[in-house]
Amino acid sequence: MQIGELARRFAVAPSKIRFLEDQGLVQPVRRTQAGYREYDESSAEALGMILQAQSLGFTLDEIKGALAETKSHGLRRDYLIGQIARKLSELDRHIAQSQELRARLVCASKELKTRMKNGANCDTRPAAPSPLRTNKPRPAQRGHRRIPAIAG
Repeated sequence: MQIGELARRFAVAPSKIRFLEDQGLVQPVRRTQAGYREYDESSAEALGMILQAQSLGFTLDEIKGALAETKSHGLRRDYLIGQIARKLSELDRHIAQSQELRARLVCASKELKTRMKNGANCDTRPAAPSPLRTNKPRPAQRGHRRIPAIAG
C-alpha cells in the first residue's frame, strides 16, 4: 500500500508517517520506479504500535528504545511491562502534584472568600514595594533651588 492509504487507515497525515520514517521508526518495504513509498502489513502493524504507544504518553525516544530492545532480544513482555510500570509511576507523581496544587488553590479561595465576607477589600495584585524612608532631606532637583526658610 502507498503512504496515502496507510495514512487513511490510521487517520494520520502522510507527513506524520514521513516524520516517523525520518526518525527510523517506520520504513517502507520498497519504492516504486516513480519514487512512491510502498508499505506492507508489518509496516502497518509497526505504525499502529507506535501510534498506540504515543497515545499512552510514550515519547519517540522511549518508543525507539523499546523497538531497539525488541530487535535485539525479540518481543520481551517483561521489558514492556517494566516500561508501562515506569510510565504509571510518572503519572502517579503527576497526579499527586496536581492534587496538592488543587488543595492549595481551594484553601486560597476559601481564605479570600472569608476575608471578603468580613468586609476586607482583597486585591490579588502583588503589593508594590514601599519607598525607603529616611530622615535625610532630599537633595535639590536640577533646575530647582531650595529657598531657605526665613526666620521671623
